[in-house]
Amino acid sequence: MSIHQIGHKVSFADIQTKLPQESWMYTNNEAHNGEFEAEEVWLHSGDLHIGELLLDEGPFLILVEGNLTVDRYIGNTSSDAASSNLVVLGNLVTPYMIVGGQEIYITGNLYVEDMFWGDYNHGELTVRGNVEGGLLISTEQYTIQVQGQRNVKRQLEEWEDLGPWRGFDMLALLVPECVIDEDTEPFPWREEMLRRLQQGQPVINRNYIHADESEPDVPDWFEDHRVTAENIERLTHPSLLPVREDDELLNSYEFWLDEQFCRVAVYGDEHTEGYFRSLYFQDDHNCALLLKMEPSDQGSNSPDKHIVQSGKPVWMISGAYRYLHNENSEWSVFSENSPADIQQLSEQGWSTLLQSVSNYQYARSLISQQLIHDLLALPVVEPYDDYYDDDRHGLWIGELYYAFRQAGQMFNGVPQPAMLRIGREYVDAQGETQVEKYYYTLHQHADGSESVLIEYSAQKKEDEEEEESLLLELHYIGGSQLLHAVQLLERGRQVLIQANEDLLNGELPYAAESFAKRFWESKGYLK
Repeated sequence: MSIHQIGHKVSFADIQTKLPQESWMYTNNEAHNGEFEAEEVWLHSGDLHIGELLLDEGPFLILVEGNLTVDRYIGNTSSDAASSNLVVLGNLVTPYMIVGGQEIYITGNLYVEDMFWGDYNHGELTVRGNVEGGLLISTEQYTIQVQGQRNVKRQLEEWEDLGPWRGFDMLALLVPECVIDEDTEPFPWREEMLRRLQQGQPVINRNYIHADESEPDVPDWFEDHRVTAENIERLTHPSLLPVREDDELLNSYEFWLDEQFCRVAVYGDEHTEGYFRSLYFQDDHNCALLLKMEPSDQGSNSPDKHIVQSGKPVWMISGAYRYLHNENSEWSVFSENSPADIQQLSEQGWSTLLQSVSNYQYARSLISQQLIHDLLALPVVEPYDDYYDDDRHGLWIGELYYAFRQAGQMFNGVPQPAMLRIGREYVDAQGETQVEKYYYTLHQHADGSESVLIEYSAQKKEDEEEEESLLLELHYIGGSQLLHAVQLLERGRQVLIQANEDLLNGELPYAAESFAKRFWESKGYLK
């Protein structure tokens, strides 16, 4: 349906009493002695269902007294000064709105299935009801006011500002034909979007809208979830434990997950007096529980012992709990008659531990250890040989910051494992600059295997120099952010490899320091 077939022509003066009194058009007309009263308005009474609505050529205002449904899109080419404003006295439903330069006022709800993009500070959207749908994007200070609820998959304030990393670049949301990517930074091509929508072609990659909700399919590493000697043996397997120093008898791994703390420990081996394996749980209510598994004599009649298959150790499992209100609180024997909060800690701690270890085993399959070794060995990395030095620990390449730690570098007298860190900055909804970092650390296990630990931190840029932020151990936490970390590493790998190729072709990284340039020259990488 052509825009010229909507409703009938009236003047602004004829319909001004129909408008919401807080709308821009109404208030400005009142404040400026009826400056809009002679403007042309197209008025449609009742519900309206059309194919598309292009606001480039039309009257000062299109007013729909009812619900408006538009099958393909609502849009205008120029976001500086669109021809038509739009007021809907009801609900508005459409898959796309690409607008700017006008007032859009909806007294009911707005449902935009795929994307709303409002551009430039000459335009605003007001919705009295709720907004639902896919993307809600405002750029160049476009104003969005929603009096009800916002239930959208993503809300973005600038194309280049994704907020926290969610596994892809902002412009990856758009089909390639709608992105201009030449010598400058890529940016969306508004005119091509509208052309494709007119032809019924897609503009966005819908799968990316839901990408940050994707949860990994983590295999269960345990045949069952009972508290058994077999499962405790599995939890204390050398492939999960770190390398133990020669003079140390206790070996353990531990982590916090939300308000739940778990520690898994092995003391000595079958030839060590006092040999045991243990699980320790603690919560934010000052409850602590220790489950201990020790070798037992074959002839023991202890009710706590768990006898496994013939030829394997015979274990005795026991438990103790205490409340951590003070350092002198005593341990009590754990049993089925223990207090309810201790029973709850037992169940939640055990469940958390099993899921976290399954996450750990899954995470170690996602990133090749050799990849980290190879990236740390690139010529572009070589001069950045001191992770703990402010100047020599890394560099910016594009929008990503890289920091490098080679294996064996000392910190407080202790050799550290090899690690690659990739960071980025973004501006949050409050206008604060946030810094987020992903850490990929090579980790040696007691059985000689190696894996990549994946951690994450985020903090305000102004706090970066003052305090260290808490590291989230994604290899235990799992979830969608673990997948985001893998995707960022792949993105970072591509950028770092390209910078290395450019270096070997004589092109310096843009932000490279003078000491790095001298190093590359001394190595013959630069002619």
